[in-house]
Amino acid sequence: MNGKGQLVGWVVVLGMWTSCGIGLNCIKTQEQNKFKISESINTAEDMVGWIVEDVSNEYLDSTIADTYIDNLEEVITDLREIR
Repeated sequence: MNGKGQLVGWVVVLGMWTSCGIGLNCIKTQEQNKFKISESINTAEDMVGWIVEDVSNEYLDSTIADTYIDNLEEVITDLREIR
């Protein structure tokens, strides 16, 4: 094989190697994002539970709590749609 053939071969190999690396990085990033979304959902659900406890312990007015819970439930719904 002459010099140009080897150069073209190495360019192809390098291009494929780079493409695979980018593809694997995208998969890793997607998995990390799914994890972060799941953790955000868990945290928002925990916050709803804490708010309910605060109302039952009379630390928080139920009218304010309802607004907080409605907003958190909307956030949870939105996060589940993008997950």
